[in-house]
Amino acid sequence: MIEAMNLKNRPKGDQINSFFNVAEKVLSQLPARTQLIFKKRFGLLDDFIPETLENIGVDCQVTRERIRQIIADAKKHIDKKCEEAEFQEVEKRLLFAVEKKCGIIKEVDLLAELNPQGLRSEESAIRFLVDCSKKIYAVSQRNKIEKAWTTSLNILEKALGVAENAKRMLLEGKNLLSDDEISKELLLCLPGFSKKEIASYLNILAEVKKNKFGKWGMRNWSEINPKGSREKIYLVLKEENRPLHFIQIAKLIEKHKLGTKKIHPQTIHNELIKDTRFVLIGRGIYALSEWGYFSGTVKDVLRGILEKSEEPIERETLIEKTLEVREVKRTTIMINLNSKHFEKVGSGYRLKK
Repeated sequence: MIEAMNLKNRPKGDQINSFFNVAEKVLSQLPARTQLIFKKRFGLLDDFIPETLENIGVDCQVTRERIRQIIADAKKHIDKKCEEAEFQEVEKRLLFAVEKKCGIIKEVDLLAELNPQGLRSEESAIRFLVDCSKKIYAVSQRNKIEKAWTTSLNILEKALGVAENAKRMLLEGKNLLSDDEISKELLLCLPGFSKKEIASYLNILAEVKKNKFGKWGMRNWSEINPKGSREKIYLVLKEENRPLHFIQIAKLIEKHKLGTKKIHPQTIHNELIKDTRFVLIGRGIYALSEWGYFSGTVKDVLRGILEKSEEPIERETLIEKTLEVREVKRTTIMINLNSKHFEKVGSGYRLKK
């Protein structure tokens, strides 16, 4: 006996052209046991979770190969049902969504577009109807292409070409690239492609990914997929390209959803203190050492500037040079200049001998 369908997460009855309703009509001609097998396999029962061939075989007390055979045989009958108007209508919707992305689209993106409410019943039904279609193919390649749907296997080959060139280019340059930058570079080595095609093919790649700031790089790069707090701090500072207070950094990590947990400013501050990539340049304000900043007090900065000069340096020049690497008040610099380490010579200063 076919298991009862759960009404939760199922389209309403008046939605005649819903994917779920069409899927049920396609299956309605099959024997009850075969219907049950299909519904288990594609997640069309009450929990909407697809089951493996092996689990279905255990439930039906047959081998997984027998289940595979039953599905294959039944598809011959389903093919006839797919020639009817209702299936043709939903197939057009599926094809249109795929073609908009130059003939290939990530499964998750297509599901999001055609099922904006996130109904699990519709999601399962779409997967089933794509499987029934003779015009759409499910494709994926480990570490190269994410699970996607395409209208042509030739398009898959083009996408793989983009994958190889994008990977080589990023590994050689070792820099993040914007949409325009990566498209421009790829078009130089793939002259037969359009910018729209490049964008669509990049989106389905497994190794090449875009970060939260819209920059492309390799999936395993910390600037693409930051794991710990320090990697997230570095990414925010690099993207903002300016010194920030640790509270600002915490807020930006949260704003850009770089983590799923609540971000505590004090935690961020503790991580900033521990990592030499980050330099304290003011009260709670940090910069990247790669920008030319170095650790030390205002007094250390003044000493470093004066050590490089054989002649006394004018006060205003000293102040400006210090403000380039420290966000402090001018009066703070003046107080430090009055210490025993420096002596005034005319309108300038030098290290005390």
